[in-house]
Amino acid sequence: MRAFSTGRVRNKREARGIGRYLRDDWSESTLPINVFLVEHPQGLCLVDAGQTAAAALPGYFPFWHPYFRLARFELTPMDDAAEQLVASGIAVRDVRWVVLTHLHTDHVGGIGAFTHADVVVVRAEWNRAQGLGGRVRGYLPQYWPRCIAPRLVDFTSPCVGPFPASYDVASDGRLLMVPLPGHTPGHSALLVSDDVGQRFLCAGDAALTAVELARLFPAIATWCRTEAITILTSHDDAVSPLFSRPFSPGGAVR
Repeated sequence: MRAFSTGRVRNKREARGIGRYLRDDWSESTLPINVFLVEHPQGLCLVDAGQTAAAALPGYFPFWHPYFRLARFELTPMDDAAEQLVASGIAVRDVRWVVLTHLHTDHVGGIGAFTHADVVVVRAEWNRAQGLGGRVRGYLPQYWPRCIAPRLVDFTSPCVGPFPASYDVASDGRLLMVPLPGHTPGHSALLVSDDVGQRFLCAGDAALTAVELARLFPAIATWCRTEAITILTSHDDAVSPLFSRPFSPGGAVR
């Protein structure tokens, strides 16, 4: 398992209120945009595709949508997921699967570099993101590469812990997608298992951090702690240091 941060996102200082849509009052701090790379025996699996550097350029986001006034993306072309893989000595063509937790721009912005891969998306999330309705909901379907036909999945496999169902991406139990709605109705997570008993829950935007996930989804957090499963979220600065040193299972569950 490896973690990469595809740039940073800066949010408005105010968490609520109509004023945050109208004022350029940006927070002093930023959050990472994490993606995760799993070294599976059958090939590499990328969990989310991160943001694209184009998102930092004027005109990328529709001017009429209030959602895109709440965040500012700060990154360069070298922060793209594909560029970071190459810089780490990993061939982009070796990515066999891209599992998308959901389809917001900071999770799919870099998908264009992975047209060769098996892109896996929950069917309900895909349907929600399409057309004019998808644009109104804050998705950007106009940027989805036409040459990528995703594998649309439903949760038809047995339950896993507190999750009512699952989907086995690689048909060997090591990459299990599980439903984790909340951030979006079709949001999912990926439960990763390795050969030495370590397990990771790539939880996307279900929460900003493992601590927040414990507050929002206490049953899931308790299960992860009991089963020594490390919770990894997409906007947690605590994630990257975990992969720069040896760590024990469950190390990010706080």
